[in-house]
Amino acid sequence: MNLRIFGACVALIILGVLISQRGAELETLDGAPRVYGDPVFSEEPADSVLSDTMLAGYAGENTSAVEDLAMMAHYIDSVFLLVKERDTADYSTNEDLVLFLHGNNSHRMPFLAKNGSALNGKGQLVDRWNSPLIPHPISRKLLELRSAGPDKIPYTEDDLLWPDRE
Repeated sequence: MNLRIFGACVALIILGVLISQRGAELETLDGAPRVYGDPVFSEEPADSVLSDTMLAGYAGENTSAVEDLAMMAHYIDSVFLLVKERDTADYSTNEDLVLFLHGNNSHRMPFLAKNGSALNGKGQLVDRWNSPLIPHPISRKLLELRSAGPDKIPYTEDDLLWPDRE
């Protein structure tokens, strides 16, 4: 028993010495401190969120309104794959959906940039005409998205719907 305690003490002392020397600068053969080069980033990179990559180009010149809606739907589907524990109340309105995507979810993780191109001044998800998207939960696994279209009036003939019911 005493031998085990002695061995554990020796191991702890060795570990302590190794940890204390870990931050010490190593010297080169000429006695100068070793330099390992510049850091990769001159400053800390900003934390990116899923929307930074998945919504790149949203409502831009190179996409159509139908492609924008599909891009948004695929982005939301991807978040739903990551956040399995959710209730339809988490995304029953545009504002609820944005709160959910900003981190009010079971993971407490933001998936949407606070000032991304998909948001208007009121913090709502919008289409290319700056009209709020209208989420409609069909089930816990399916969310319908509606864009009011170019006339900016919801529930008219020019509305875009995801998934398309035709």
